[in-house]
Amino acid sequence: MPTAPNSSRPTLPYYPALTGLRAVAAYLVFMHHFRPADCPAWYERLTGQLFVGVSLFFVLSGFVIATRYQGGVHLTRPWWRVYLWRRVARIYPVYFLLNGWALVQQLFPMLPGQWANKLLLIFISQSLLRGFSNTLLYVGLPQGWSLTVEECFYFTAPLLLLWQKRWRGAPLAFVLLMLAIGLALTALCSGRPALHGLFGSYKALFYYTFFGRALEFVLGVLLARWWASHSAATTPAGQRWPWRTVGGVGLLLATIGLLVWINSPVDFYQGPRYPAATLLNNVLFPLGAVLLLAGLLAERSWLRGLLGSNLAHALGRSSYFFYLLHVSVFSVWWHNTFGWGQHIGAQFLATVLLAWLGYRLLEEPLRRWLLARTLGRSSSPN
Repeated sequence: MPTAPNSSRPTLPYYPALTGLRAVAAYLVFMHHFRPADCPAWYERLTGQLFVGVSLFFVLSGFVIATRYQGGVHLTRPWWRVYLWRRVARIYPVYFLLNGWALVQQLFPMLPGQWANKLLLIFISQSLLRGFSNTLLYVGLPQGWSLTVEECFYFTAPLLLLWQKRWRGAPLAFVLLMLAIGLALTALCSGRPALHGLFGSYKALFYYTFFGRALEFVLGVLLARWWASHSAATTPAGQRWPWRTVGGVGLLLATIGLLVWINSPVDFYQGPRYPAATLLNNVLFPLGAVLLLAGLLAERSWLRGLLGSNLAHALGRSSYFFYLLHVSVFSVWWHNTFGWGQHIGAQFLATVLLAWLGYRLLEEPLRRWLLARTLGRSSSPN
């Protein structure tokens, strides 16, 4: 059943199992980026497909934002101010610090004649604009491109939720509209070196931008709409078989299996080379994620108990810090010290511990401080 965190004000339902699932998504991405130097070929082929963890993040984001705001969007300046500051406080402070640390390592010292270009790179990276360029998206924390996708969803979600209230077909229309805009921008911008990769290719459009990946968020929005109208929060009496949970896990594993079988190369600045891999990542895997989330919401299962445990909950809370930290100055230091592909298990555990400390001592205090300074101490912490 959903639980609510302690607060002096009424809060929206909170689902511990979904927080635990965030940790799973982050750890999949870690396994994709780091593997032992002497790992067997089958393990390398398997972990090469675990970029799907990012898709799981996107579906979760769609569900969380829609659950929180689908009944209370108001297009007024006060409402937008509160909404955007809460989103900024959640994502940006720790990103600004860790990404800034990475930029110092990448771009300094600045030699004479480099200041203008490097300051522009710093601005593009810290402002999260770099995700629109497939040649600049790795400036700073490489994984930061996905935050550009997230921020695009944050800006458009209120409009989608309002549109959905007036027309039930709005989510599908929204996906098609975003895709049409992305295709038009790519047709206009690709092949122009002066734009430095801005909407530089169709493959990058479907892997690195919100316009090509809006479906993943919208599926989360549709799940929130279904859940809002669902009459029971737990499995009805007599319904013992958690078919959604089992089916969702099965579809996720089947998708990963198909990706392993296809074994598409992933071009550094383009994404998967084979269209079938993009289709599996952007469509089939998110559908499996939605089915799994529906099961975790509506059914009792050992998996929901595991993901909702205190340990999984703590790991899920710190998963965003983990995601930012796992490819960072720390990982560079680790591999410079121990060698590439050495002691990966110890690196993972160290990153988990540092992420937990970072969440408790840096991320959460900064979020609360920023909200108190911008919205007042009486504002909801959510």
